[in-house]
Amino acid sequence: MKLKLEFISSSKLNEKSPKSRIDFILGRVKDGRILIMDGVLKAEEEMDLIRETMRRVDTGFPGIEVCSLKKSTKTFDVFLDRFTDQRERFQKFMGMLTGNINITTNMRTGITLIGPAKIIKKIKKNPDSFFVSTEV
Repeated sequence: MKLKLEFISSSKLNEKSPKSRIDFILGRVKDGRILIMDGVLKAEEEMDLIRETMRRVDTGFPGIEVCSLKKSTKTFDVFLDRFTDQRERFQKFMGMLTGNINITTNMRTGITLIGPAKIIKKIKKNPDSFFVSTEV
């Protein structure tokens, strides 16, 4: 078996709605790929990803492993993230009122690794890096 790595830009994922982003990620991971993305899912989206993963677990797909490194928490960056969160909540609210539920959201700055649990055996995370051990 070959180890398959796929590097995905956040711009490709930002154009998708949160649900289609999760479907895209899970489709790739179920295919045995390890994804490296130049962005971090919002906490709410990561919970949705894990919830959807649990729905899809079966004998051929035991689940996923996720590890993210977020950008530093400087005061301006925190303010900008909060402003972006509020803007996205407002867009989502307006979308619900108008019937447009396919609102896109932007990933946060950072790096994320997502892969199949049957391949990723160990993740050791430090504040500024992580180590991944795989078994193919």
